Amino acid sequence: MKARAIATVALLGLLAGCAPSTPAASTATVTVGTHQFQVQVADTADEQRAGLSGRAEVPKGTGMLFTFAGRQERQVWMAGMQTRIDAAWIVDDQVLATDTLDPCTLTDQSQCPRWTSPAPVDALLEVPAGALDGIEPGTHVTIREDQP
Repeated sequence: MKARAIATVALLGLLAGCAPSTPAASTATVTVGTHQFQVQVADTADEQRAGLSGRAEVPKGTGMLFTFAGRQERQVWMAGMQTRIDAAWIVDDQVLATDTLDPCTLTDQSQCPRWTSPAPVDALLEVPAGALDGIEPGTHVTIREDQP
């Protein structure tokens, strides 16, 4: 009986190692005017809720792209963030507006400030603070999804 239990545990361990892994997050190259960023794409509700929270920094040239189904007014918060970021509100492949968002180290998002898009948008780009300096409304945005 003891040998059977050990064999079962060993088999379960092997099967666990063969289990499918969680798919890697999709990535894209986003060009805003002459600025280019390699970003993670947050296209599920869970990915969008988590956003960039918990990261000590957002390295230069990187960020996160939030893609939305349909155009509508959107709101973001910085719960669990440790660093400032720039945000570009995007509609029809153009920058509608940019904001610099201050971190909120609290994890309860209801305790953190919120930023609302100035009009309905279909995407939001978050990158390191200062990376969007000089970007004006109307600047063209190109999004190229990377192939796995």
